[in-house]
Amino acid sequence: MNILPIYKQSFFCKHDRMDGLRLDMIYEDHMVYCDMKIDNPFEGYHDVVHGGMLFGILDVIMWYIIFMETKKIGMTRKTEMEFFKPVLCNMSYRAAGKFDRVDDRDIYASAWIEDQSGECYAKVTALFREGKDISISDFIRNFDYSRTTPEIKAYFFSLLDS
Repeated sequence: MNILPIYKQSFFCKHDRMDGLRLDMIYEDHMVYCDMKIDNPFEGYHDVVHGGMLFGILDVIMWYIIFMETKKIGMTRKTEMEFFKPVLCNMSYRAAGKFDRVDDRDIYASAWIEDQSGECYAKVTALFREGKDISISDFIRNFDYSRTTPEIKAYFFSLLDS
């Protein structure tokens, strides 16, 4: 299990950010996932997690899987989101994502939320565009590597050699 580094100000992942979700993004077997239990402050309706929060989690997962599989920094360009069942507050779920393909500067990925039995509650497919004029060194410096393995840190820093 490889916990991924986090953007230092991440609403979704920063552990000492009390207003955030404090999720651990894991990279394993060509997938990125996080186990989550979302509290009521993030509900859109009584005991139902707001769809925007769910999209945000899945967007972060897709960004990570694109980076881990391609070493490309992608920016969300177009998405299609489907909600199948309400994701309830204070219940355990897994959000997961996979890399689909690259076509020139276009990068495709998908992600979903499932319960412990594997039933899908929401799914998003997305087109990302490889970022232009992004400073790789700034990108690397803005991540916190304190919870990850030396191998994952080396993977991120390998961009500096490119």
